[in-house]
Amino acid sequence: MEPTTLKHFSRRIASFRASSRSSATSGKRHAIGSWLCIAHNQLGQEDGDSSYIPLNPGVDPGEASAIGYARQQTAAGRSVLLLIDDRCGRAEARRQGLNMLGTAAVLVLAKEHGLVASCAPLLEQLRANGYYLSDNLVAAVLEQAGEADSAAPEQQS
Repeated sequence: MEPTTLKHFSRRIASFRASSRSSATSGKRHAIGSWLCIAHNQLGQEDGDSSYIPLNPGVDPGEASAIGYARQQTAAGRSVLLLIDDRCGRAEARRQGLNMLGTAAVLVLAKEHGLVASCAPLLEQLRANGYYLSDNLVAAVLEQAGEADSAAPEQQS
């Protein structure tokens, strides 16, 4: 199996998006394997939660759409795990009672399931690409992944 990296996931998702462009605005759900579903949705579409307006003004339109869609799916009795990292978006999702997970937790789970050998280089790659991760979060991830004694990724200011 090819080593799993952010580039690898990016290629798979880009390939998936290219093959599903025609249904990108139809609100359809697409499975990637048996564990991931990408849902194309915009608030205001017939199957979205058009009544959802975030209480927090810091929630951007993409996060609002994801939260609204998760609310709609949860109300329909579907199990939803929202992948969201932004502090305002997470606070809003928590306020809405949604189950959520962040990118850092996904990395730990990937390591626990043998999909990645180490979280540290992926955290470094995220930071190198401008993704903000606090030093405390990086330390917690490395501890959870059993890599606390490995060289910590370069600190972010």
